[in-house]
Amino acid sequence: MKILKNRGFLFLFLIPFLGLSYYIVFVQTELYKSTSTILIKDLKSPTTPTNMITTLLPNANSNMQDSKLIEKYIYSMEMFNKIDKKFKLKEHYMSRDIDFLQRKYPFSTSADFLNLYKKRVIVNYDVTSNTLDISFLHTNAKMAKEILEFIILEAEKMLNMFNRDSGDKILKFIKNQERNNKEILLSSIEKLLNYQNRHKTIDPSIDIKSKSKIISKLEQEIIQKELKYSKLKQYMNSSTIEIRSIKAEIKTLKDKLNSIKNSLSGISKNELNKNLFEFERLKSDVEFNKERYRQTLIQLDLAMIEATQNSKNFIIITKPTLSDSYSQPDKLKNIITIFMALFMIYGIVSMIYAIIKDHRD
Repeated sequence: MKILKNRGFLFLFLIPFLGLSYYIVFVQTELYKSTSTILIKDLKSPTTPTNMITTLLPNANSNMQDSKLIEKYIYSMEMFNKIDKKFKLKEHYMSRDIDFLQRKYPFSTSADFLNLYKKRVIVNYDVTSNTLDISFLHTNAKMAKEILEFIILEAEKMLNMFNRDSGDKILKFIKNQERNNKEILLSSIEKLLNYQNRHKTIDPSIDIKSKSKIISKLEQEIIQKELKYSKLKQYMNSSTIEIRSIKAEIKTLKDKLNSIKNSLSGISKNELNKNLFEFERLKSDVEFNKERYRQTLIQLDLAMIEATQNSKNFIIITKPTLSDSYSQPDKLKNIITIFMALFMIYGIVSMIYAIIKDHRD
């Protein structure tokens, strides 16, 4: 029984503990961490908030979305391939700089390399400050700092490229709108010109004002002629030349007055009122299309500016650090954890063995 106990202690606790402790102290890869904190600033955000909510939280949603997008990209195969191309990351992961348990081999798949890379890069978003904490672990402290700088640079390029692509699509749409609105404006101007040429008028409203003045003068002249006719008729014969002349003048003036009034009221063939309505409609179409085209040009200028500038700027709160000591593994903590785990396993197995032995006895 004593021999069994010694063997159990030896194989269940002592040998595993010494082996794992040796691996942790002398074999396990020591990793140096470089850390940086960045803030994504939207250069296109409005300087004057439109309501109280945007005053309190001007860019929170945008920053969170951008930060999560950056996090996805940093963990992606595309980013890993860019780092590998510049820093030979796959070659490093297969080198003896990495211990045999974590090292990758020629038969390892792309997913295996990506998974190891994901363990080496850490991205955390801080909701309170809207900042992004990015860290990278490497066996060489200087290399960890250089790779982290490269990651931040490429992430900023990607985010701005994404925004430029979106801006290009918007720009293309607005350019099509500008062409369409210009054609509509030119068409409405052409219709107005054709109307003016067809009716030989610049503006029917001017004709109406002119004819209104003529009507007023004709009415005054008719009244004067009628007064004169009434006076002459009191002492002259109606068959006299002067009486008949005035009477003919009054009739001519009234005919002229009725003709002008008919043209204004729409009874005549010209129907000036109808023409005025048509003219005003064509004129309002031109003004509306002109304003719409002007607004389109403004939007086009803004879209062209946004499509050519970096709208997202990475403000580096803390630059990538250069560590003077390794960050992982925490050897003392790991050894204590292994000691407790193995001792617990040994205790449980010993207890089970004692129960079985007592049950047999």
